[in-house]
Amino acid sequence: MMALKSMGVSRVYVVDLMEKRLQKALELGADGVINGSSVDVVEEVRRLTDGKGCDLVVETAGTQATTVQAIHMVKKGSVIVLVGYSKSGEMTLPMSLALDKELTFKTVFRYRHIYPMAIDAVARGAVNLKGIVSHIFPLDEVQKAMDYSVSHKADVVKAVIKIQP
Repeated sequence: MMALKSMGVSRVYVVDLMEKRLQKALELGADGVINGSSVDVVEEVRRLTDGKGCDLVVETAGTQATTVQAIHMVKKGSVIVLVGYSKSGEMTLPMSLALDKELTFKTVFRYRHIYPMAIDAVARGAVNLKGIVSHIFPLDEVQKAMDYSVSHKADVVKAVIKIQP
C-alpha cells in the first residue's frame, strides 16, 4: 500500500481478514480498508468506486478466492498483479470474465530484485518501514519470534529480528 502511494497512486484500498492489519493500513495512509471476513469484498469495492471497480489490484494472498475476487472487482482493461502463491501453485479462474474485461495479468517473483528502488523510497521517507513493525525480537530469540508470529497472526503485522553489531 505504501509503495503504491509513494508511486503516486491516488486511492488505495486494503483488504485483509485481520483487523490489526487493517487498522495499521489506515494509520499508514490507506484511503479505506475492507475486512474480507465480514463483508462481500467485491460489493464493497463497487460501493467505494461508485460501481466502477478498480484500475489495479495487487493480489498478495495467493488464494483462488482472492484472485477470483480481483477479477470481479476490476474494471474493463485493468491490471491484476499476482504476487501471492497458492499452496498447490494452481488455480481455477473465471477466464471468460477476464477475457471479456480484457484484463492484463502481471506476475512478480519476490518483487523483481528492485531493491535499489525500494531503498530509495525508504531513504526519501516515501515509505515508513518503522510504521509497519509491530514486534521486535533480539537475534537470540529467532525461534521464539518465528513461533510467536505463526501462533499470533492476528496480532503481528510485521515482526523483525534486531541484529546488533
